[in-house]
Amino acid sequence: MDKKNTIIGVLLLLASFYFMFDYSKKEAEAARYAQSVAAAQKAAKAPGKEAPAPLQKLATADLSDNAPETFAWLENDSIKAKLTSKGGAIEEVELLKYPESEDSKLPYTFNAVSNSIAAMTIGFVDEDSYLPKPLRKSFKLVKSSPSEVVYEYEDKGKYSIRRTYTVAKDEKDGGNFRPYTIGVRTTVKNLSKEPLKLSQISLYLGAVPPTESDAYGTNLSYVLYNSDEDTSFVRSSEFLDSSGFLGIGASRAKESHSFKESAKWASIKNQFFAAVFTPYDALASGGVAFPVTMEAAAEKASGGDGKSVANVKRSNKYMENAIGGFIEFNVPVIAAGSEWTLNGDYYVGPKELDRLYSIGGGQEEIMNYGWFGFVSRPLSRLLNWIYSMVSVVSPEWGWGWSIIILTLLVRLVLWPLTSIQIKSSQRMAKMQEPLKEIRQKYKDDNKRIQQETMKLYSEYGINPLAGCLPVLIQIPIFIGLYYMLQTSCEIRFARFLWISDLSLPDTIAAFPSVFGIPLHILPLLNAFVTFIQMHLTPMPSTDKTQAMMFKLMPVIMLLFFYTFPSGLVLYWLVQSLLGIVQAIIIRRGKDKVVLKKRTKPSFMQRMQQAMEEAQAQQQARGPEFDKLPLSQRLKIAREDAIKARKRMKERAMGAAPDRKKNPGGRSTKPKR
Repeated sequence: MDKKNTIIGVLLLLASFYFMFDYSKKEAEAARYAQSVAAAQKAAKAPGKEAPAPLQKLATADLSDNAPETFAWLENDSIKAKLTSKGGAIEEVELLKYPESEDSKLPYTFNAVSNSIAAMTIGFVDEDSYLPKPLRKSFKLVKSSPSEVVYEYEDKGKYSIRRTYTVAKDEKDGGNFRPYTIGVRTTVKNLSKEPLKLSQISLYLGAVPPTESDAYGTNLSYVLYNSDEDTSFVRSSEFLDSSGFLGIGASRAKESHSFKESAKWASIKNQFFAAVFTPYDALASGGVAFPVTMEAAAEKASGGDGKSVANVKRSNKYMENAIGGFIEFNVPVIAAGSEWTLNGDYYVGPKELDRLYSIGGGQEEIMNYGWFGFVSRPLSRLLNWIYSMVSVVSPEWGWGWSIIILTLLVRLVLWPLTSIQIKSSQRMAKMQEPLKEIRQKYKDDNKRIQQETMKLYSEYGINPLAGCLPVLIQIPIFIGLYYMLQTSCEIRFARFLWISDLSLPDTIAAFPSVFGIPLHILPLLNAFVTFIQMHLTPMPSTDKTQAMMFKLMPVIMLLFFYTFPSGLVLYWLVQSLLGIVQAIIIRRGKDKVVLKKRTKPSFMQRMQQAMEEAQAQQQARGPEFDKLPLSQRLKIAREDAIKARKRMKERAMGAAPDRKKNPGGRSTKPKR
């Protein structure tokens, strides 16, 4: 019985279950959500020990003062960084080339979370908290210009801290990541006559909120790249209660996630933007990730704290928290009069593969393409290359046309394989009548049905699994493209036709929903095209289960794609349309499928014949053979198999002609 359609259906269902399971921890709402701060306080309750304070309370700890806060700015064509005297750190960073929202003229602002502290704030070890204690003392502004800002703080007679921030003017200063990179230099000098022991210093990476298009916080993560070049991701969902998928994988919210291992860099990132600190000549000793509770959108809009904030809709529990983190460094004992310096680059910018790759330390791992990164990376570069040309002709719809052209190129590369798949389906469809006769003739002998079926396939040179190879190849391409489009900043707010954002499911403004269900047009069109494609491709089996799966395929595809980014659905819709064109060409063109019997026995036929001969020999031995010990039966079976293979080889090669041997062992001398 033909298994091809079953295999295809199972593969698609496995892929859908993969994505369902990927989202299961986030979609489960059965368990009541406990906020991260409350979870931390509950976990830390013990006799004689107070609960650790959340980050927003640490900002008013002992290492702060009441001096007025002043600001300075670093600026180039790509970013505008606002620095604060409190801790001599970076209050926020505006990405000038990326709007906050589709219809906003304001730039996207990093670290615009009201309960966060300034990025690059220094933290010291706090034995009473799972988080470092930030230094919020007032620093003195020593130098200020658009390209360099210098702060100093001195604890008289003990130590001083000098912090220098620099920013490049353009990409010519060292790569396309430079305009988004702030150089950070921190120097601690021992002013006392005794050795200074700080043990550990941490730098705060900032806080980044979820994006509206990442409704379940899939891409909201803390990232640590260790000295062995292994990347660890801490998703924001770790800080939420989860009931799992049908109860499987249920978990309680964590208060934090700590790393105690040497690392080359650390980052926090959401779907489209990332902040990463890379030290120059030192390895970090670890890091810690934690949730930062955000205020409701209405409270943020009031601007009561005077701080710029991100406009994030709190549609579910995954919109409650931003994610923040520290990167930690061990500090050696500083001798009297000596100093310790930490240099590094602080990148704050878009998640673009080549821009992150140009940093040169494995920072492209922030994209988190997963197992199919070998597909996502070349597709991302190819898509950007296509866009660089298409945008000249169609700047507004450039990314949509680029996805269509990319689909066309991928389909052309896979054209020979998909032709095999279509032809295999057509051959299998034409074999259904003979197969039906075999099943009726040997309906009480399943083993004989299988033998006769394989014999029939061999006679006509048909491989029932030939159509599965193109599907197996398309699955990694599909998943690789999914992750590429899901996490790349390039398609953020990219428009095409009625689609306002290719990173989101598409809707029409006039009909945003029907009976409360969001109306997404592209998945409906894709289901209709899949229905046509299924009917143009012959049904290769008469099995009722396979036939039902074949008919349900459009419905499965509709449910599968309904919440996917419209850019991905656009890719699949176009490739389905191209599949219809290819099927029509094969049906009507010179490659029209015609069944022909093989004139020479195939390898499978010879194997089948050898198996039948070996089976016949075992049956001819009678019941006495079954009474022999297992070792003897196996030995006889091996001998029969060797003899069968030898006979098969002789039949394939033919009898070798007799050759006269030279009795002398040497050839005679040639005549003169």
